[in-house]
Amino acid sequence: MKKVAIKITASAKVYAPFKLDNLDEKRIIPNMMVRRRLTRNAKVMLYLADSCGVDNGKVVYGSCYSELEETANIANSVLMKELPSPISFQNSVYNTAPSYFSLIHKDKDEIITVSSGMKTSLDTLKTAALQALISGEKIFCVAVECINIKNIDEINRCTDYLEAGAAVVLEIAQNKEGAKELEDLGIPGVIDSLQDLMSVVNMHEQGIEKILIEL
Repeated sequence: MKKVAIKITASAKVYAPFKLDNLDEKRIIPNMMVRRRLTRNAKVMLYLADSCGVDNGKVVYGSCYSELEETANIANSVLMKELPSPISFQNSVYNTAPSYFSLIHKDKDEIITVSSGMKTSLDTLKTAALQALISGEKIFCVAVECINIKNIDEINRCTDYLEAGAAVVLEIAQNKEGAKELEDLGIPGVIDSLQDLMSVVNMHEQGIEKILIEL
């Protein structure tokens, strides 16, 4: 294991009990036809990217449940013996959100998608740190969960917020001086798969720029 110090240059977070409002979609995605095809995960990711001032470069994206709404739509179509919507089928893969980011911003750089259960945002953060270490570049690290689907209240036991996300722009610090260990400063009620990245955002908001990450 090796510890590296990452420097956070921008951060953002959002969370809502049901549906996130004010994602500024019309400004961020002016093309109405494209905007209508976006999933909730994609809209949240694009908002977080805009909040961090990011429109290009390497991306590491994490989500435990990914495109749950589109997957549920497909499953319901199968149950009702109907043909699944081509758009739902297209939007059901794990890299849907960062792919729309790439298309909208014409970003041709590398995208990595991470999903590892409730450790998703921690592993996303570690992957982004490793990418920064290897490439010497700034990395946009983002994790999103949108699980506000029909009847979710019947099975949801893991979060008080059905839509949430956190993001940082990070690079490898030149030295470890002043770097702090990652603290447990998550948001009570937010799903565990986002808590580690939420903690990084909260540390950055408290003025901590350098954070030690074990790779």
